Amino acid sequence: MSSFDVDVVIQVLSRTLFSPSFCVLLSLTIFSQVKDPHHPAFIGVTAWTGLVCAFSLLRHVNRIYASQGSWLFAPPGINWSDQVVLITGGGSGIGALLAETLAMRNITVVVLTKDKPTYEVENDNIVTYLCDVSDYEQVEATATKVREEVGEPTIIVNNAGVVKGKLLLDLSKEDIQEQVVCSGPTFGVNTLAHFWVQKAFLPALVRMKRGHIVSISSILGLVGAAQMTDYCASKAALVSLHQTLRYELDSRHKTPGIRTTLVLPSFTLTSLFAKAHMPRSALFQFLAPPLQPHVIVKQIIDALDAEESRVIRLPWYSNVARFMGPAVGIVPKWLGDCCLRELRLMKQVSGADFAMKEYGPSPDAAERIASEAANESAT
Repeated sequence: MSSFDVDVVIQVLSRTLFSPSFCVLLSLTIFSQVKDPHHPAFIGVTAWTGLVCAFSLLRHVNRIYASQGSWLFAPPGINWSDQVVLITGGGSGIGALLAETLAMRNITVVVLTKDKPTYEVENDNIVTYLCDVSDYEQVEATATKVREEVGEPTIIVNNAGVVKGKLLLDLSKEDIQEQVVCSGPTFGVNTLAHFWVQKAFLPALVRMKRGHIVSISSILGLVGAAQMTDYCASKAALVSLHQTLRYELDSRHKTPGIRTTLVLPSFTLTSLFAKAHMPRSALFQFLAPPLQPHVIVKQIIDALDAEESRVIRLPWYSNVARFMGPAVGIVPKWLGDCCLRELRLMKQVSGADFAMKEYGPSPDAAERIASEAANESAT
């Protein structure tokens, strides 16, 4: 029961009450018992079955449209034998796990990482290049080596990321924009690296008219959190980058065969957020379970296997951001504030505004300003 959470409930419901085949079978079963097409039970189940089937049809249409596929037949699976997968930030966390998983399938994996990685099992299918992906010149030089020594990547996974965990007023210019020795600038690693890597490797995909680009963003790219201003803004840029790249591939390059997948995970148990403090209540663990990296890796590989363009939202509660985000919000701000802030539901569900307390300086900007105000009032 330790892994029992709302996602398990959703999975069970998706295979039963929200499954077209299950609902059709349920309708036939009830009809076989009542033997009356006008019976209220049969009418109710039939109406529900119609709604489920209609919703499933809409999802199927959207899936086919997003990948420009066949309306009747599933697209052929990917041929992994001629794939070269490039992963940025593949030295640790999600990137390292994805690299190791693909390498165990005998797939050639190219890893761009700033620091030498340490994998659980050494694999000859992983080729590592030390490269600071926030540096355009380094990316260009490394791209030349990759083409000469391995070949053109056909799948690009932009995964590299850093987090500072500081209040806006505590962020330095170097934190945001310029080179920082310990980890790199937020926008350089989280945002600009996507531009540099795609500028280096996308032309080959366009010439081949096939490939897959995976962008690892974050749910915080849709809904912000305190002490994460630079991180949230840098991840929000990736959402727009993903969308505009899709339009360019379809409309200007005429290459719908190049798939694009956007990953929007919530709090994930990686070293990047090792010091983050999340609520430990049973309600939090049930409604907003922390993500294990292997869950994200599985979803990415599923998208690659199916050769489909997707938007991956994990876990289930992250779908709420589609309605609560400031730019695309459906729920009015006053209602969101009343429901989530005044009733403290947001804190119970995510605790995001206080999760990064251990990252910034002490005292932080808010504490310093409050202290100065208190001193002024005392004098």
